Amino acid sequence: CGSNCVFVYHMDSNLLERRGFSLAELSIVLGITIIVITVCFCLLGKTRQVALAQRTIEELNTVAVASLEYYSETGAWPVDVSGLRPRYLSPQSSSANPFGYAYMITPGNQAVSVSTLLPMGLVTAKSFGSEVTVTNQGSNDLVSVTKSLESITWNLKYRKKNVYNQ
Repeated sequence: CGSNCVFVYHMDSNLLERRGFSLAELSIVLGITIIVITVCFCLLGKTRQVALAQRTIEELNTVAVASLEYYSETGAWPVDVSGLRPRYLSPQSSSANPFGYAYMITPGNQAVSVSTLLPMGLVTAKSFGSEVTVTNQGSNDLVSVTKSLESITWNLKYRKKNVYNQ
């Protein structure tokens, strides 16, 4: 035990006498802190983009329903989002999504499709149900919501049924 006991004794006495941290210890803690902060900022940025993508899907639904209401009153489909303001959409509504891409209205015989571009990978069709389709367009995804005239008629019947049966 002779030399080992002396070594342990010196180590304990050095710990008791030492004040503060060494430069190496401070550098390691600072490096780990910077890594953790960087990872948090990256995750928050992705979370913000996903929230904006969800807001875009809600806006696509709103434009599609407004287009159906426009058609049921006028007998013609709107050409673009500006034709739906102010009667069917709020005057402050934008013709572009939060990422800066325009909303496009594509009329059909008995349905309307509203689409826009989103950065790739933010949404999947599985996340939002059968009315939402996602198509890869290179570095972006084309996201479309399709609503039929039957869906608005069914929705009105459903609302009336719930109002009268309460």
